[in-house]
Formats: sequence, structure tokens, C-alpha cells
Amino acid sequence: MQNIHPYFVHFPIAILSVGLLWDLLGILLKKESLKNAGWWAHVFGVIAIIITAITGLIAANTVAHSEAAHEIMETHETIGLIVAGVFILLLVWRSILKTMLPPKKFHQLIYLTIGGLAVVTMLYGAHLGGKLVYEFGLGGTAVQQPTH
Repeated sequence: MQNIHPYFVHFPIAILSVGLLWDLLGILLKKESLKNAGWWAHVFGVIAIIITAITGLIAANTVAHSEAAHEIMETHETIGLIVAGVFILLLVWRSILKTMLPPKKFHQLIYLTIGGLAVVTMLYGAHLGGKLVYEFGLGGTAVQQPTH
């Protein structure tokens, strides 16, 4: 079976990052339309991250790799699953509030801080995924480095 994980990885990164930005701008500019856009981005971002996690778990068990790559892959996988869990919990929190952001400023700060840390952690996990592809040649054609 072909590794399809690389086809999905960019969607949750882009959608969840932009969704959090829309939430922040919605709070700062007091625009419900931006908060609404943030909500829908969060919903579709969580769907995307679940699909990406599933394809990643399949890839981890089907793509041949070295022991060095395996260690990075394990860290990449752990980060991905933790980040997915955090975004799912944030979605549940927001769903309980009927799609709205928390009304109190302190709770908004907590929500945005957790979301921001999740985005930064997701980007580090993406960096590790890129390392697996471009340094170890997983999931595609190995990149040949020039010799001097």
C-alpha cells in the first residue's frame, strides 16, 4: 500500500494555525465573524488531524526505515497524537460553550495559550516529519546529497 500520509499533513497545520489566528483577531477586534471562522477552522482542522494521525499510524507500520529514523518517527508520532488530543479537547470545550470562545478574558487567555502551544508543538512535529522525508528518505524518493 502506498504511503498517503504526506498528502494529508499540511491540512491540519494550515487550518488549525489559521483558525487560532482568526480566534485571536476575533477577540482583539471584537468581530463575531472572525470567531465564527475560527470555530469552523477548528472543526475542519480536527477532522484533518484525525485523518492525518490515522494515515501516519498506518505509514509507521508499512514504511521501511532505519533504527535512527525509527527514534525520530516515534517522537513525531507521540507529538502528533498529543497535539491531536489537545485540539480535540479544545474543540470539546468550545462545543460545550455552543461554538463560542470562553466569555471571560482569563479563560480566553488560557484557551489561546493552550492553542498556541499546540500549534508550536505541531510545527515541531512537522519539522521532525520533514526530517524523516528529506534526511532519511521515508515516504518518498531519497534525496541524494552532493559529495565534495
